[in-house]
Amino acid sequence: MINDNTVVVNGLETRYLSGGPDDAPVVVFLHDGAWGASSDVTWGEVAALAATDYRVVAPDLLGFGGSAKSVRLDQSPFAFRTTHLFALLDHLGITGPVHLVGNSFGGSIALRALTDPVLAERISSVTAISGTGGPWRTKESAQLGAFDGTEADLQRIVELLCDPYPGLQAQVAARYRWASMPGNYAATVAPHAAVPEPLRVERPADPYPANLAAATAPVLLFECTGDPLVEAGWTKHLQDILQDVTVAEVPYRHAPNITHPHETWEIIAAFLKDTDAAE
Repeated sequence: MINDNTVVVNGLETRYLSGGPDDAPVVVFLHDGAWGASSDVTWGEVAALAATDYRVVAPDLLGFGGSAKSVRLDQSPFAFRTTHLFALLDHLGITGPVHLVGNSFGGSIALRALTDPVLAERISSVTAISGTGGPWRTKESAQLGAFDGTEADLQRIVELLCDPYPGLQAQVAARYRWASMPGNYAATVAPHAAVPEPLRVERPADPYPANLAAATAPVLLFECTGDPLVEAGWTKHLQDILQDVTVAEVPYRHAPNITHPHETWEIIAAFLKDTDAAE
């Protein structure tokens, strides 16, 4: 059974799904960053499957879903959300290592967390489905950013993410409900607002992905061969850097966790079982 919860963490409302045995290994599911994203639209079916054997936590990241429409404009979009994620785990009394599983933006957050030596100690493994950490996106990925506020346009976005499947219209409707929440639009576009020339500052160079070289946790990367949003073969860049990496190649678009949840979970579950057995 999956439960829908809201708590206040560091003064910010934080919605999350939970389920599974309290004493089981913890799997944290991180959703994508497309319009209308939330824990339930990205991970609803997979989370229910995972809760049979794992303790599941699936938060709505800050700015998304039912969580506070709060964003930091002085940090990368990954950093403040990662800090808040681990604050949520502390709030829940989860201090031991966890498995991070993310799709798209969520996968990028999980990979970026591995580059923090302190947080890396709290990570048993990372699974990234079409989540590159930021680079190697195609020109088509720019189409995800535009949204005119209509359900029809949100369907266009969902069709970029998803293969045709029976639940596509339900996915569109669910995302539109979240995208229509007060503050959602502003929280999404604020980091991309133009800054006047006199106020622009040069950002420090981003060391990613070279700073993944020190990460020792096992990593599973899903390369989706039908994905129009990331470059074909993007996983090879990380295979050259990561110490312990497995690649699962599947013939789908950007979010097989939505369109093919059972197959996706079977691959993840086998990886997690091997990881837990090796610890």
